[in-house]
Amino acid sequence: MITIIDDLIPKHDYSEEGCYLIFYHNVKPTLTRKIKAEWFDLNYGEKVVWLLIRETKKDEDGKTKYRNVKYQNIDLSVKIVKKAGNQNAYKKGQVEFNEKKQ
Repeated sequence: MITIIDDLIPKHDYSEEGCYLIFYHNVKPTLTRKIKAEWFDLNYGEKVVWLLIRETKKDEDGKTKYRNVKYQNIDLSVKIVKKAGNQNAYKKGQVEFNEKKQ
């Protein structure tokens, strides 16, 4: 589902609802990158408004990665994506099904 950033709730943890957000960062006029985020907030600086984003993936150390992006470089449309179900439970059920089948 696509919505605009003004309809979203800042400082809300969207991972608790089983979804994540995709922001579109306009790096250059011809280059747009997707940023997957679970949480965001707006920080009002002296001259620039910043979008603080907590990304969905963790780095090698297992620490959560945060990113500051100029708000003017973010597309106003944001995609809300539901996370897939618990894959471990699915795999466990699939193994049990395969064992019964044999």
